[in-house]
Amino acid sequence: MIPAIDIASIEDEFEELADRLGEAEEDILRDPNLDPSPLVVALRERLDDLRQHQARAEAQIFTANYQTALGQDITAQGDQAIDLLVRLAALAGRLRQPQLARDLEELAFPLAVWIARHEGEILSLATVVNAAAALANRLEQPQELAELHGLLREIGAALSPAVNQETGHLDPTSPWRVFLINRAIVATRSHQPALMKEAFEALTEYLPQKASEFFREGMEQMEALNYPMPVRAVMEAWYAQWCERRLLH
Repeated sequence: MIPAIDIASIEDEFEELADRLGEAEEDILRDPNLDPSPLVVALRERLDDLRQHQARAEAQIFTANYQTALGQDITAQGDQAIDLLVRLAALAGRLRQPQLARDLEELAFPLAVWIARHEGEILSLATVVNAAAALANRLEQPQELAELHGLLREIGAALSPAVNQETGHLDPTSPWRVFLINRAIVATRSHQPALMKEAFEALTEYLPQKASEFFREGMEQMEALNYPMPVRAVMEAWYAQWCERRLLH
């Protein structure tokens, strides 16, 4: 299911994960470097800062300057919070808790959406992309995937220019590249032609060198998974534009 985009829910989920980290007491006692306590405390502080920012914003009619400053604070503290999640996930891996590591990383997704909704910028995309992909793989209903696409749209709109203008698009591991491709896949699985068009336009604008391959693979999936006709029609139109017509020239 889609996680709640609410700072209190994110805090509650984190506390459950922190409790699970503490269960590896034997390993922590054997190697103090594995003690997650400093990182847990730091992340609690960042999440508390973000919650307080939200409360002040909701309680105050603020000026444009105040709103800009608030967005800058949320950007910085949100980025620190995501970095702490990454570090805690790595520590969970060292504590032989791979599922906990994945759960910590996946918390970066609702946090990123929350940052986007509160005038912040997203500076680090890699973990957010991985978390969104893991969530997409668990979703089966088109309506849930349509909702996920909407959240990905919010993240895309909040990306720092340093992320969505990166030059390493040809690198298969580029987070911006993976984000664009995954968003197009989610849109296709939503069975909503309007979302497909939106995602395909972004893919072809920012990643034209990948478009032909994407639409060729998309056509193969249309047959293999028996997609509805309206979905097939959209994919066929983009395939014709980016694959068939280009072969003729």
